[in-house]
Amino acid sequence: MTEETQESGAVKRERGIRLTVLAVVSVAIIFVAGFFYASTRARPMTSEELKSQGAYLYENPRMLPNFTLEDDRSERVTPVTFQGQWSLVFFGFTYCPDVCPTTLAQLKAFYQELEPEVQADTQIWLASVDPARDTPEQLHSYLDFFHPAFRGVTGDFLEVHRFATSLNIPFTKVPGGGSNYLVEHSANIALINPQGHSVGFFKAPLEISKMKRTFLSIREYY
Repeated sequence: MTEETQESGAVKRERGIRLTVLAVVSVAIIFVAGFFYASTRARPMTSEELKSQGAYLYENPRMLPNFTLEDDRSERVTPVTFQGQWSLVFFGFTYCPDVCPTTLAQLKAFYQELEPEVQADTQIWLASVDPARDTPEQLHSYLDFFHPAFRGVTGDFLEVHRFATSLNIPFTKVPGGGSNYLVEHSANIALINPQGHSVGFFKAPLEISKMKRTFLSIREYY
C-alpha cells in the first residue's frame, strides 16, 4: 500500500468519525430539546384538578346571546367581537371602591406573567355593571391606569345584563346612596374561548400563579 493510499484512508476514517460524532450530538440535542419542551409544556388538567386550583369549566361550551354594546373606544361590541382570541371578562365599575381596583391589579399581574405569544391572543375586559356612569371615555381613562391593552364594555343596561347573565355573572344595584350608589357584583372572571363560547370562570379570590397554570392548561384542552 502506497503512502498516498494510506493518507487517503486515514482522511476517510477521520471524516467518518466526525460525521458519526456529529450525528450522535444532533440526536442528543433533539432529544434534550424534546424533553425540555415536554416538561415545560402545560399539561391539560382534569376538571377536578382545575377546580382545586380555582378554575371551573362548564361541561359544554355555551353560545353567547345576541347583544350590542360599546367598548371604551366607542366601537361596537357584539358576540363576534369575542371570536379569535381568549377573553377574560371581569364585571365591575369605575366607581367601585375596593374589589374592582384590586381585581384589575391582579389581572395586570396575571397578564404580565404570560409569554408574549400567549398575550397576543389573550384579551382582558372590564364589563361595566354601572353603564349609567361608565361612559366609554370614563372606562378608557380608568383602564389605561392598569394596562393600555385592557378593554372596556358598556352600553344599554338590559344589554349589559343579558351579556352578564350569559356568563353566569350576577349583579344588582344597592338601594339608596343617591348619586353615590354602589353595585353588588361577582368578582369571578368569566372565560370565553376563541370560538366565542363561554367555557367557564376563575373563582374569586384570585391567585395569580394558580390562574396562570389553569389558564395555560385550559388553552391546551381546547
